[in-house]
Amino acid sequence: MKEKQVAIYFHRDFDGMVSAALIADYVKKKWSEVQLRLFPVGYSHKINWREIPLRGDVSFVLDYIFHPQATYWFDHHQTGLNGYDGPLDPNRHFFNPEKTSCALLIWEVLYNTFNYRNLNFQNLVKWADKIDSAQFSLEELINCEEKALKIHLSLGIEADNAYLIELTRLFIHYQDYLISSQTHLPLIVWWRFEKAKKMRTEVMEEFKKKAIFDPESKMVFFTMSQDFLICRWAPYYFYPECLYVVGILFMRNGRYMIIVNTNPWRQSKQFINLGALCASYGGGGHPRVGAITVNTASEAQSISEKIISFLKKNESGVRS
Repeated sequence: MKEKQVAIYFHRDFDGMVSAALIADYVKKKWSEVQLRLFPVGYSHKINWREIPLRGDVSFVLDYIFHPQATYWFDHHQTGLNGYDGPLDPNRHFFNPEKTSCALLIWEVLYNTFNYRNLNFQNLVKWADKIDSAQFSLEELINCEEKALKIHLSLGIEADNAYLIELTRLFIHYQDYLISSQTHLPLIVWWRFEKAKKMRTEVMEEFKKKAIFDPESKMVFFTMSQDFLICRWAPYYFYPECLYVVGILFMRNGRYMIIVNTNPWRQSKQFINLGALCASYGGGGHPRVGAITVNTASEAQSISEKIISFLKKNESGVRS
């Protein structure tokens, strides 16, 4: 039997990696001879994503924008269609913005549609869902005692493609055991986590100096390096009353990321859809979390100012 080439494209975060591990586990059981190739993707690919040819005899796109060439597509981002208005095949395309993580979506679809479930991934799916929907306390995040949170924090330190691919392969091989209390963190995770932990005090101090808080709109704005990602909870630690956070991050690849978040521990019943707002500037996300990637500092500044103005205007309208 000819070896089947399977390409898995997945979003560059904890949820995306667990999603890729679930699919990899499934295809290895489905086909006896299979070669897996893993491709982390981020929103820097968004502009020409549909024109990029996908590899493999079978291709999966997970936790990321729809690609018409994908054999299978799973996503839970409300902006996942990215303007695509063509037909979706209910047997191959699984899109549900109501799901709190892609891993949970895949977990349920594999069982309900393909009659497959590996219970050895149950805790990984639980943590992917918890992390992607911020269903943890601020204290949990600061203490970072759980292995899943340590892996999550490690992604803020040099999370290049090689690291993401190797970490996903560890998820595939060790499954829930990777985050159990019975094992140690792999060395590639441990040194990144320890580095991030040592950097946190410095990053927190830098954030406190650079952050601007507007008490009237309850909004925090800042500009920092990518290192902020190891302390992404800093705005809510220093300004627990804030509603929105808008930040510009200078990334190691030379590009700029604009993050737009609501405070996960202080949310109003009526809120502005941040994923849709970011999508209007070429980004994407969820109702309460969004991001945009651009090439220049001036472009990042311009878009951030427009977003801040929009949030102030519309949040005052919601409160009134």
